[in-house]
Amino acid sequence: MHEWGLARRLLALIEDEAQARHLTKVSRVRLETGALSAAEREALCFNFETAARGTVAEAAELDIVEQAAEAMCPVWRRCPPPLCPIIIQSPAF
Repeated sequence: MHEWGLARRLLALIEDEAQARHLTKVSRVRLETGALSAAEREALCFNFETAARGTVAEAAELDIVEQAAEAMCPVWRRCPPPLCPIIIQSPAF
């Protein structure tokens, strides 16, 4: 279950940033994830809530925004043109 590790690392980043800004409480966290991250949203939310206990982010709302995956054509060296034979899509498309 790598969501526990993700939640712990996220909280470490939050606590570092809160300390740098002299904050004592964080009420909302916006996390952008990639469509191919393989992170389960519900598991990440549960683990975040559990790991946040006793931290500046305790009771913070975790707002997860999933970004669509993009592929780069190795031939064109940019996002695939409409007729490119190599197209990778994720379920978010």
